[in-house]
Amino acid sequence: MPRSSASLTALLTAAAALLPAAPSPAAESDESNTRASYRFSEYDENALNGPVIGDPQRYRVLSQQLDVDTKLDGGAWGLKLDATHEVMSGSSPWFVEPDAKGRPVQVLSGATIRDHRSALSVALTQGPGTSANTTYTASYSAERDYRATAVGVEHSQPLDAATTLGYGGSFSHDLLRPTDAAIYGRIERATKNTASAFASLAWVLDRDSVLQAGVQLNLERGFLSDPYKLFAYGDQVLPEQRPGRRTEAAGLLRYRHSFARLDAALHLDYRYAQDSWGLTSHTLEASWYQSLGNGWRLVPSLRWYGQSQARFYAPFLIAPEGQRYYSGDYRLGTFGAFSTSINVRKAIGRWEFSLGAEHYHSAKGLALGGGGAAVPALVDFTRAWAGLDYGFD
Repeated sequence: MPRSSASLTALLTAAAALLPAAPSPAAESDESNTRASYRFSEYDENALNGPVIGDPQRYRVLSQQLDVDTKLDGGAWGLKLDATHEVMSGSSPWFVEPDAKGRPVQVLSGATIRDHRSALSVALTQGPGTSANTTYTASYSAERDYRATAVGVEHSQPLDAATTLGYGGSFSHDLLRPTDAAIYGRIERATKNTASAFASLAWVLDRDSVLQAGVQLNLERGFLSDPYKLFAYGDQVLPEQRPGRRTEAAGLLRYRHSFARLDAALHLDYRYAQDSWGLTSHTLEASWYQSLGNGWRLVPSLRWYGQSQARFYAPFLIAPEGQRYYSGDYRLGTFGAFSTSINVRKAIGRWEFSLGAEHYHSAKGLALGGGGAAVPALVDFTRAWAGLDYGFD
């Protein structure tokens, strides 16, 4: 049955910050030469409440992640390994069809999707913990029908005592081989290439504050449609069609301020992005890092995201007029989303334990302006996670 070929965890983080994080004035020093971290998370999408055909129950994802961060050659180099495994199940929005009154009815794939994803990434940093450093990265991700390979490099260089320049780039190659291609008339094999470049400046404003500004450019080429999505095109139901090229430019602002008397820090982030498909988006995020004493830390966060629809988005076309591109994928429609999360951490010697939860709600009315076509398959979800960290000598 049809499903989204992209990892849901990747979708959840698609609007996250693009650039390397500015140093936090409240960050605690870590003297360990090696640190290992384990995370387990459960992601559950709410069932659709509107008119649907098929099982309204949506995705559930169980994820495990293991990170190892160590120093090499007397601290001259840093090595970080990140392994992730996800197990996914549930149903996925397939296409939208009009009812007798022309209102959208969401058709779902049915709760028969079963898949898993494994990924490994490696980062090697020359001069870790210094203001002048270079990081080389490589990653590989595999699903039943999807392979993604990426490499990248980024460099950080101080310009003066208060200003640091960062820049870098990456390239990824994705190979798609959809399941049940013959049964559903899907493309049997396709590829996509993505090239990215970024640059940023970070300023130490005073002993308690850091400001960072950056830009990023992404160029995508190849098969950019979702092979598991169909589209109601007049009296036909056809595979969706998206352009084979996409260019996105984004800008990011980050502000970090520590409150020494409160033993706390405020993180503020804003991101703006615009692409060649007509999508524009805004992201605002605020987090408060509070030390509570006796090894306890509390991190509440608020996040808002809003986007306009792509030029070729529509839930369906009753009377098409020869449109070349068309998609009813809700991720290309106008919507906004608001999420809240809480993370609690407790340090005991070399161990640190963490628990967290996030609730995400999306709606067309949460976007700026709220215009555009109907978006019937917007998602709400809850995510919970637990983690364990250990620092070695």
